[in-house]
Amino acid sequence: MTPLFALLFEKLDERLQLRTPGREVANKVFPHNWSFLLGEVALVSLVVLVLTGLFLTMFYQPTTDPVTYTGSAEAFSGRRLPGAFASVVQLSHDVTGGLLFRRIHRAAAHLFVATVVLHLLRVLLTGAFRRPREVNYHIGLVLLVLALALGFTGYSLPYDSLAGTGIRIAYSELLSVPLIGPNLAFGIFGGQFPAGDVIPRFFVLHILVLPGLLIGGLAVHLALVTRQRHTQFPRPSIDGHRWVLGKPLWPSQFVESTTLMLWVSGALALSAVLVPWADITLKGPYVASEVGNSAQPEWFLFWVEGALRLFPALELDLPGVTIAGTFVAGAVLPGLIIAALVGYPFLERRVYGLSGEWHVLQNPMDIPLRAGCLVGFFSFLLLLSAAATNDVLSRLWGIPIESLTWGLRVTVVVVPLALAAAAVAVSRKRLRRRGAHVPATEG
Repeated sequence: MTPLFALLFEKLDERLQLRTPGREVANKVFPHNWSFLLGEVALVSLVVLVLTGLFLTMFYQPTTDPVTYTGSAEAFSGRRLPGAFASVVQLSHDVTGGLLFRRIHRAAAHLFVATVVLHLLRVLLTGAFRRPREVNYHIGLVLLVLALALGFTGYSLPYDSLAGTGIRIAYSELLSVPLIGPNLAFGIFGGQFPAGDVIPRFFVLHILVLPGLLIGGLAVHLALVTRQRHTQFPRPSIDGHRWVLGKPLWPSQFVESTTLMLWVSGALALSAVLVPWADITLKGPYVASEVGNSAQPEWFLFWVEGALRLFPALELDLPGVTIAGTFVAGAVLPGLIIAALVGYPFLERRVYGLSGEWHVLQNPMDIPLRAGCLVGFFSFLLLLSAAATNDVLSRLWGIPIESLTWGLRVTVVVVPLALAAAAVAVSRKRLRRRGAHVPATEG
């Protein structure tokens, strides 16, 4: 059989010329550092999400129309429930392996978003966004936004109390958009919430539109990584702008990546067995007439919830338009945050007059502007995320929620600025001590 396959490959290679590009891919060098594996963990998580999602889609019913639940979950037996919620309860209690797949899917979703965020943080801290990788950096930002959108639509589909509260907030934010708000909300929700077609539309977005965009963007992202040289951390006596020190894709990196895939998949499965992820019984179905402040979104959207809780309930009346605080906190502020991430590479290049290509990564404390901006930026996001739990903190600390909210409003502005200034000062002192400076060109 071996000579036969060899002959077939030779004939195929004569026509498609596979041997040369295959050898180039197999010999591609991957640098040594654990942080480079964050992207691979995200990729494995995405594969797990797709596989488990295919199973879950077979049993999910994307409708809010009430049905009578007749399954084995005693808490809901004989009750009229929204169709989406009833199908998830049925999946969890009456479908063999249903709850296991739901838990794996949820754990993989959290791991995927977390590793995408950490991967972006590594890129920002080490300067991997510099030329010639600006395009790939911005594609990565698009992938992050798509991941957040997938997370939001995903935890909205069960239509439990948490999902309904989040959808109601999103609907209010859309309504607050000046001039086009009502039409925009109607176009996305298909009517006034809680009526309309929000769950069927979110279902299409979650299983078709957003995954298609994400996988397409990821393919371009990986193609650019393959096309361009890998960045690497500085090594003594190694010119990192000419050489990449590491191991080839085949067989070394392939073995390492395969081992990582098995470990990540096993850890996700183990967490589904040991951790009660996605226990929908504790939340109950969404009831539009019941409004509470106890439901927080998933952790990756805490910063948006915190902004909504901290921003004053003000309205600015301008000729022909009203600017609501909900719009500023829920749309303008997130837009400015994304714009800051988009624009930072251009800012750093302009401030330091950078030119040429950069293939060696840096310690962020060697770049005062980067140190200050990133410390201030991420402390701002973390404080906003803490504000999303102001009701919980109020009970724990015994502080009236109004006083705590005002304290957080001041803190979220003052502390990031102070930390940013401190980071810049420490960075400059560190450079002076070493007698170093930031070069205008490299490579």
